[in-house]
Amino acid sequence: MIVIYMTGTVLALIATAFVVFFVVLFRRTAASLPGVEWLRGFSLEKYRALDRLFSSADLEFAAGQRGYTRALGRKLASSRRDVARLYLSELTRDFDGLVRIGREMVATSRMDRSDLASQLLRQWMAFHVHVIGLRVRLRLVPLGLPMRRPEGLLEALVRLRGVVAVLDMPAAAQ
Repeated sequence: MIVIYMTGTVLALIATAFVVFFVVLFRRTAASLPGVEWLRGFSLEKYRALDRLFSSADLEFAAGQRGYTRALGRKLASSRRDVARLYLSELTRDFDGLVRIGREMVATSRMDRSDLASQLLRQWMAFHVHVIGLRVRLRLVPLGLPMRRPEGLLEALVRLRGVVAVLDMPAAAQ
């Protein structure tokens, strides 16, 4: 009999812990949702440096400078990959923020916007597949895989911003 009570108590504690965890997670996620002001002030300019981080031109320039060593070149390349990863994380956060805003707009729209909802999903999937590919590539560069520019990544963000802008328009203008 005591075993049944103890098992029930342990299960109740675990259930309570899960509820608390999800409440905290929901509050944190809801608090971190970007707002309309963020959307209106959103700019791609902060991500323009991403193209340069994937370019080898700066590394080639550094290799031609006096005092350059292979160790310094490896350290510089490693630092650039670290910065590129940070940019990708920030870009992903902003992209996901735009998707959340878009989904919220679709959900609260008075019109049936299922076409835009499916477009949001397709763009989200394509973007994340692209980012995963870039992250893998960044890990494999030290093994000899050449760096490649992140073609299409910023363009995906521009397209998504366009979809969200359509959703942001008043119903009469659509």
